[in-house]
Amino acid sequence: MRIPNRDDDGYAKVLNALFVNIEDAYLRSMKPILNTTEINVMLQDGSVTKSSTFDPQSIIQFYRSFLKDLHKWEVEDIQETTGELNRIFCQTLAKLDNYTIKGFFGIQFNILPYYKPDKQVIKIQKELIDLSTENSALLESVANIGNKTIKQELKNMSLDDLEFEDLFERLMQNQELVGNLEEKIKNIERKYPQLEGAEKKRNSLIYELNDLIIKVYQVSPNLIDYNRLIQGEEGIIVYFDIEPKIDPKGKKSSKLVDLKRMKAPEKNEISDLFNEINASLNKKRL
Repeated sequence: MRIPNRDDDGYAKVLNALFVNIEDAYLRSMKPILNTTEINVMLQDGSVTKSSTFDPQSIIQFYRSFLKDLHKWEVEDIQETTGELNRIFCQTLAKLDNYTIKGFFGIQFNILPYYKPDKQVIKIQKELIDLSTENSALLESVANIGNKTIKQELKNMSLDDLEFEDLFERLMQNQELVGNLEEKIKNIERKYPQLEGAEKKRNSLIYELNDLIIKVYQVSPNLIDYNRLIQGEEGIIVYFDIEPKIDPKGKKSSKLVDLKRMKAPEKNEISDLFNEINASLNKKRL
């Protein structure tokens, strides 16, 4: 059962009320941490503009402080994911006689790459353009020589008249032939060592340029639900799951969570767990 839930009677109503308190406290705690700082950044064209960013390390520090005050919960390591979806989150776990309670606290945000406002960025970009221009003619010449060599080799083997699909099939069936053709291309490239030097220089410049990239972290300091989290929206999220007890064989009970059938001591335990979360979130922190 996901908390908050849609039921509005009995203990479900109590749980939803406890959750609202936690959600409000969590949002109040997170908003100051997500205050942004304005910084100068450089765009691809070399122009300098301003952007706003928050410090993701402050989120991690908050989670560490928050989790430290939880004694009735098992806590997991704070996790970060980057890529298509960028998240920082932590999870809590409490085991009762018949139920397991899981909590999820997270933030989903965007990461935008910019260059540092440094003249070195313009210098490296110019070097890359010059290097490409200088080697374009040589690359074209080597490519033409390689194509002529391949065509001649195929002609020598009476394979030059084959349609592309037939030629491709023949090559796939004859790896020795493929190896011989690749070696001939390599022999041609060895006659032009400046190409290898240019490639090394290009890789070095790109490495230097990447070292001048800075990341801007952006988020909407608003609450989102699980569905919006999965859809990739920015925001702050908290939710809880109440699950049936796992049997000794590692399988969940087939029974669904029915709050109406839950015993009073277990309801009190869950309420205490939620109250501890709320108290920790409401604690003043540096």
